[in-house]
Order: sequence, then structure tokens, then C-alpha cells
Amino acid sequence: MTNLLIRWVAFVTRSARICLALILALTIGLGWVAVTQFRVNSDLGQLIDQTSDWRVDFDNFQAQFPDLVKTAVIVVSSTSIGEVEEVTEDIVAYLNARSDRFSAIAAPGSEPFFRDHAFLYLDPDQFDQMIDRLAEAQPLIARVAETPDLSTAFQLLHDAYRNETDAPLDLLTEHLVASGQAVLNGERGKVRWADVFFQNESTRYQLIFVKPSSSFDVTLPDAEVMAELRAMRDGLTLPGNTRVQFTGEIPLQHEEIEAAIEGVTLAGWLALALLFLVLLVGVRSGKIIAATFSMLAIGILWTSAYAMLTVGEYNTLSLIFVVMFFGLGVDFALHFSLRLQEETSRGDYLMQAALAASTRSVGGAIALCSLTTAVGFLGFWPTAYQGLADLGVISAGGMFIACFLTFTYLPAFYQVFGQPRSFQMELPTSDKAVRWLLQRRRMVIITLAVGGGLAAYGASRASFDYSVLAIKDAQSESMLALRELQREGLSTDYQLSVIGDGPVDKARLEALRVVGEVVLPEDRVPVDQADKLAAMEDVQFMFWDFLSAELKAPQGDLHRARASAAALLQELPQDGALRALLGEFSTAPDSQWRAWEAAVLDDLVREMAWLQRALVVEQISFDDLPGSVRSRLITASGQHLSVILPEDNIADVDALSAFITETRQVYANATGRPVLEWGVGQIVLGAFQEALLFAVVGIGFILLLALKQVRTALLVLGPLALAALCSFAVIVLIDIPLNMANILVLPLIFGLGVDNGIHVVERYLGEGDVDQLMQSSTPRAVVLSTLTTIGAFAALSISPHMGTASIGVLLTVAISFLLVFTVFLLPVLLEVSGLRQRSASVGQ
Repeated sequence: MTNLLIRWVAFVTRSARICLALILALTIGLGWVAVTQFRVNSDLGQLIDQTSDWRVDFDNFQAQFPDLVKTAVIVVSSTSIGEVEEVTEDIVAYLNARSDRFSAIAAPGSEPFFRDHAFLYLDPDQFDQMIDRLAEAQPLIARVAETPDLSTAFQLLHDAYRNETDAPLDLLTEHLVASGQAVLNGERGKVRWADVFFQNESTRYQLIFVKPSSSFDVTLPDAEVMAELRAMRDGLTLPGNTRVQFTGEIPLQHEEIEAAIEGVTLAGWLALALLFLVLLVGVRSGKIIAATFSMLAIGILWTSAYAMLTVGEYNTLSLIFVVMFFGLGVDFALHFSLRLQEETSRGDYLMQAALAASTRSVGGAIALCSLTTAVGFLGFWPTAYQGLADLGVISAGGMFIACFLTFTYLPAFYQVFGQPRSFQMELPTSDKAVRWLLQRRRMVIITLAVGGGLAAYGASRASFDYSVLAIKDAQSESMLALRELQREGLSTDYQLSVIGDGPVDKARLEALRVVGEVVLPEDRVPVDQADKLAAMEDVQFMFWDFLSAELKAPQGDLHRARASAAALLQELPQDGALRALLGEFSTAPDSQWRAWEAAVLDDLVREMAWLQRALVVEQISFDDLPGSVRSRLITASGQHLSVILPEDNIADVDALSAFITETRQVYANATGRPVLEWGVGQIVLGAFQEALLFAVVGIGFILLLALKQVRTALLVLGPLALAALCSFAVIVLIDIPLNMANILVLPLIFGLGVDNGIHVVERYLGEGDVDQLMQSSTPRAVVLSTLTTIGAFAALSISPHMGTASIGVLLTVAISFLLVFTVFLLPVLLEVSGLRQRSASVGQ
């Protein structure tokens, strides 16, 4: 292999300018492909080969209730019930007007049917409180029904103060003062009487479910949907403390893709900055820096074009290879360039001779590294986890591209632009440390055995969190909204559903410790209706005249209102807020009086019209529910949907697993988002084990063929295994569980880390002495290339995408261990092993 590489480099150097021109032309063409065909697949369901029973159950659920999957959830929240209702009405009206974009719009709590039957849906305490408030408001309601203008409120207060009656004071005074002052300040000042009737101290939530149309043919298939939803929110005039948030499958998925792309972009620029800093300090050669950066740029474009032409797309996992290529490509470039620098520093070498000598020295090692690393990546290819399989195929191709450019672009570059500047970065601390360790080799072996055992114990305690929530940006809007709904006992996707010819056995399920509540279709029908209807008869008697009255819009008799206000003013205390307000209104123009009347009475008349309907309802059954509600609970073929809610906080993966497994022991076809993730998690775990086995066996086999000795191959693999164990022990200590993304790291440790071991072993076998090894360019190349790799992965760790960030953290820890073990431990093991110098490079 080495002789073949030498002949190839000689051919390139003889035709250097032609080679550079061809590479430039090819880069332009492949760059066009990479840019124009770039695509990120955000349909995470396609990233797993799903053919198991749990997938069949979910597909059946999706077929029976298609409007309940792939939805967005708009969360309207406020401490004001009236504000929630207003904003909900505006949003639903907007969505209905965009039927081309949004379908299956459902806001169960705002359905007119449920509003009109609100008394029947109140629990006993709420019902009693509601009756008390209506009794208090009865005088106002009765008077407004007769004379709907502002004078009615003033006359009622006038009579109360004159007769020293307290009943209407608390009800009216606060709202009159607040609305009037707001009107004087140029604000709307609307009184929301729903908040008076339905007093509410906690936050009230309204969930609006909608099914947007998405296209997975673009990088961000839900970008237009989310942009429109956000534009809709920006166009709303949100009153008070009302909030509108987005969560559910569509927003969660979209914001994950946004976070992944943002993270890779940010990490890429940061990795380049760190790479430049390391090369500037460690190399001090403008030509080496220029050659390395230009090779990386070419390699990124070629690899991206290769990805589009083979796999056809990136996904949230394979996208990280764009950043990984910085570290891996630099590895090859630095080992070749620093070896060339070492050769040219020795005397007046012809460039062709120096390039040939450099290739003879490190060519076999670089080729072997590219092969073993590619094999490590290809371990993902045959697995059922398509997301990892794509990463494996793209990364393996990227390794061969980096290897080709190392022996084609770099020789041509140096032949045309000249030799790099001579510079030698001394590593005295490494020399001294290695000598010190060699003098205490027995202690090193004992420490290695004990430390390895402790690391293995720690690594065995690593846990796996299969929930996709673990890899999303925890600070994204959709995640914050979902966590809030979970804390409030509301649920969107994270519940279990059972489909059957009839409802489930509710008592049997609720007997399980993990089940908090079971909701059947008939549970949408209110309970204790007979008792509530009987109590409402007393209220009907209280409002008898009002119930038959014909309601009118506010009349706007400002003369009468001003006169009533003046009369009231004479009865009010001298220091009251209402007195001060009426004093200000005594000189206010008619427009402000009309605005005040509208603020106080418009919503009251609307609520009075509702009250006339709500007080005369009859007992209802399931068949009386709106068709839009019934169709989401029972299909036309009679399939019932029963919903099971968890008792514990399912943000904890152990609680989620217990909820799924115990529920499915009772109803094996229980399905939903949690089951889907649980099943996918099992596939991912199996894929990880397959990839790890393939990587270790494949790399070990190649090393055995190339290095010819089992002992030598084990010396390369030993530090990798120790680094892997130590890395996993560290993540247990810092409480970072394995997840759907970072689980790929262990096979990657072998694929990425084998390079350093090969270079050190190869150079030791060539030099035959640890002192000669430590004085050569190899330790410096190992240190610099590893630092650039650490920089690339450390940059990934700041990604807002938690899966990408956790990959960055774990790989940074692992590669740091590899650096220490390769530079300090491996030379000691080589010396202790008794390996002898070889006259020629492995693979020649």
C-alpha cells in the first residue's frame, strides 16, 4: 500500500498544476450539487425501521383517528377566563379562514355547546360558588335587562348607598373604576363579566388542536406553517397577561430541526476558530494552515455532494458529520504536513523527494486510519436505525474523501506553493512524563488495572433515556409549553390510547399504581346532572323575569347617564376612588362616555344572553355532544378511544417505562407517542450494540491484517477501550444519560480514536525507541490533531439541540482521555510489550 501511495504522490507532484485545476473544477461542480440539493429530513419517523407490533398498533390508531396525530397544539393561557375565550375565538376564526393550510381544528373547551352547558360541567364546589355569585349579581342583571345603559349601574349604586346596602358595591365599584380609568387613559378598559361569574385565581388554559399540512421535500417542512402561526400570534392584540404558546408534535419537531441546524452552524464556525488558533500556535506555518483549511473546505463540499448523491439527505444525526469532518480531516492533513515539515527541516531536500519520504513514513498509517475509521462508521450501516445508518454511510465516504485529498491535494499544493516554514514545537513535559512512567512501569500496570476496573463499574451504571424529549432544546417554546402542561396535569402527546369495540375496564386500569386517570368517551358527559338541574330550578325562579326578557344592545342615553352619575356623586364618600373618577368624567366628552358604557355593558349583555341559555338546559347524553367532539372519541365504525394518563412525572424515563409496560400488560394494544418512542428506543439500543460489535470486530480484524501481530493490534485497541470505559463512567458521575443521539458515541470512539494509536505504533515500530518516538513529529501531530478534534466536539456541546450537545460533551471527554492515554500511556505499553523495530512500514 505504501509503495502504491508513493507512486501516486510522485504522479501528482509531476502534474501538480493540472491536479489543482481538476480539483478546483470538480469542487465547483460538486459544490453546486451540495448547495442546490441540500436537504434535511425532519420526519423522524422515517429514521427507524419500524415493523413491530407496537408500530402496527400505532398505525391502526393513526388510521382510525388521523386528526389526533401530527398536530400542533396552540396553548392560550391567562388568569382571566374572558381573555382566554376572546383570544381563542380570534385564533379559531383565523385558522378556519385558512382551510388550505389548517384542518381538523378543535378547541374543545370553547365549543358553544360546552359553554351553554357550563353549569352541568362544574364540580359541586364550583357550582355552589357560581350560584352565590349569580345571586349577588341578580339586581344588576335584572336592571340592565330592563334599561341597558350606564345610568342603570349608577342608579343601582345610588340606591345601595342611600339604603346602606352592601350587596352590589363590591361587584360594581371595582369594575367601574378600573374600566373608567382605562378609558380616560385611552385604553379599551373592557370588563370581562365571565371573570366575575366564573371567578378564577389560577391560570386557565385552552388547548386548540390543529393539523397543519407539511411537506418533507424541503429542509424545514414545517417552516411555513410555524411562520404563519407565529405571524398570527404577532397580529393578535393580547389583553392583560394572556399568553399564546405552541407545542405538540409539529412545533416540537420543527424546533428540533431549527436547533440542530443552528447548533451545527454555530459549532462549525467555532470549530474553525479553534482550529485556526491551534494551528497558529502549534504549527506556525502559513502554508500548512492554508493547505489544511482549503482541504477542509474542499472535503466538506465533496462530502456534502456525496451525501446528497448517495443517501439523498441529511438528518439531525448525520448533520453533525459536517462538524466532525473538521477534526477528522485535520488529523490526516496535520500528520502529512508535519511529517513533510520535519523532512524539509533536515536540509536541502527537493520537494518531490520530501513528499515521497513523508508518504513513506506516514502514508500507510493514514491509509490504515481512513480504513479503520470508515469501518467504525460503517458499523451503523446495517442497523435498523436509519438515522445512524445514514451517518455511517456519509461519514465513511467522508473518510475516503479526506484520505484521497491528503495524498492528492496536499502534495500538489506544496509542489506549487513550496515547502512549509520550518518549526519545531518541543514537548519536554511529554518526554519527562513518559520517562517517569517507564521508571515506574509496575505501578502504571497496577494503576491501569485498578482504574480500568473502577471505570468499568462506573460505566455499567450508565442509563439510556429513549424519550425524544431528552434530545430537544429544553429552552425552546414548544418544550417549555409542554413541561408547563405536564405540571398542570394537562397532556398533549404523552398519554396512552386504547382503541377497541368498547371502552376499557376503567377500574382495572386505575387500580395500577402508574395510572393517574382513565378518560372514556362517556366521561365527556357531565356527572350528577339531576342534582345540578334541581339546584338550577331555584336559580331559574330567581331570574324568572330575566329569562323571558328580550335583551337589547346598550342604548347610549348619555344625558341620563350623566344625570345618574351626578346624583351618585352626592352619595359617595369624600375620599373614594369612584368619586374621584366621576369627578373627572363630569367634564369628559361624549366619546369617552360612550367608550366607558361599551367597556362596562357590551360584554355584560353578551354574558346575559349566555345566561338565558345556560339556565334552561336539559339533561344531556353522549349523543348530544357536538359531532366534532364525538368523532374524536368514537369512529363511524364504532371504535372507542380510551385515554390513559400517568400518575407520575413521565419526564423521568423510568416512570415512563413503568407506565408503558404495566399498562400494556393489561391492554397490549395501548399505543401513543410514549409507546412509539419506547419501541424505537429498543431498536436504537439494539442498533448501538450491533454497531459497536461491528466496529470493534471490523477494526480489530483490519489491524490484525495490517500489523501482523495480535499483541500489536491489542496495544492499539487497549487505550480505546479504556477511554470508552472512563468516558461512560464520567457521564454517570455528571448525570448525563445516554439518549437517542449520544448513544452512537461508543462505536465512534473506536472509529475516531484508532487513528492516534496507529500513528504512534507505526512510528514506534519505525524508530524502535520511545525516545526517538517522542522526539519525532508524531507526538506533536497527535497532540495538535487531537486538540482540533476536541475543539470541534467541544463546539458541538454548545448546540441548543440537546442530542447534538450531549454528543459533543461525551466525545470531548472521550477524545481527551484518548489524548492522554495515547501520548503518555501507549508509549509505556509499547516499551513494556517488547515489540521490536521493523525495517519497513506496515502495509508496504
